[in-house]
Amino acid sequence: MPQQQNQQQQQLQQAVQNARQAMQQVQQAQSQANPQALNQAQQQLQQAQQQVQQLQQSQGVQMNAQQQQELQQAVQELNQAQQQIQQAQSISKPADYQQY
Repeated sequence: MPQQQNQQQQQLQQAVQNARQAMQQVQQAQSQANPQALNQAQQQLQQAQQQVQQLQQSQGVQMNAQQQQELQQAVQELNQAQQQIQQAQSISKPADYQQY
């Protein structure tokens, strides 16, 4: 496995991990109805999104199918988290019925 490929793999995993962490933060912030925590989670989300986008741009072709899939999943999770943040911000207190 060439060095570059390996580095990409690591970057990808990092981005995916960051996405998941951001997701968790969002959910915690939501359950606490904590606006500050929400803002932090949102920042982390945006960072993770940038990472993922960079990965997509720089690596497109070189990624194998599994990597593509992981990246896709990270993107979906990030989008989900973004929606959750928007919901949570629009109802700064937790409303159970908002969680589908």
